[in-house]
Amino acid sequence: MSHSIFRGGYLLALLLVACGPGPGFGGDDDGTQDDAASPDDDSGSQPGNDATAPKDSGSTKDSSTAKDTGTINDAGTTVDSGGIVADSSDGFGAARTACINEINKLRVAAGHKAYALWETTAIDTCVDEQATWDQSKNSAHNAWMTNKYPTCNGNAQDECLGYGNSPSEVVACLDSMWNERLQSNCAGCAKCNGATLTQTIIDCQSTSTCDFYGNYGSECGHYLNMSADYFSMAACGFSTTGTSGDWAVQNFK
Repeated sequence: MSHSIFRGGYLLALLLVACGPGPGFGGDDDGTQDDAASPDDDSGSQPGNDATAPKDSGSTKDSSTAKDTGTINDAGTTVDSGGIVADSSDGFGAARTACINEINKLRVAAGHKAYALWETTAIDTCVDEQATWDQSKNSAHNAWMTNKYPTCNGNAQDECLGYGNSPSEVVACLDSMWNERLQSNCAGCAKCNGATLTQTIIDCQSTSTCDFYGNYGSECGHYLNMSADYFSMAACGFSTTGTSGDWAVQNFK
């Protein structure tokens, strides 16, 4: 079962994924966080749910990278008509650039406004610390849920478990999350969106045709966070453990 709580008036759902042999991801929505104690789920075929109902850990992996060629300032101010170039000093500039541009490529193709990159030195450090902490604890969203590094929490988080932090690996995870929309229990998610998060939208995202929590199959929560019109920016963070299959987080607000 997924768990949810209210934070700042937003319902936030946390979708934890298992730590199996294959890569996976965990997600959580705009106002709630979940318990992070059990990174549950299986070994890599479908996206997973949270805490007590393990669903899976990886969904379809796509090895392609679609990187935009333009430049934008680190906080999301468009400089030209191309993509965003992250102004990172932590060594993850290329991965962060690929992360925000892939999210925006998917969003724009579906008729959504591009997210600004939520980035300062402090935010980059914070999301990197969250990903590093979660990987060290083998527990998705643990730092986010426990306010270990609260500066960059925002209102929602998705997390890639075991994909690695190169640009192509980050893109593969994001594409897997976006592909949740293809599931039958996510077929109605397009109407569960809006410029402002309302109770009506929250209720819509808890049905058999838009299943944020995964009560009727694999969850739709990662896709919902990535496609939300009630968020305007995203931060991308990466584990600094330097091991194969590092974790990565995407925080939204």
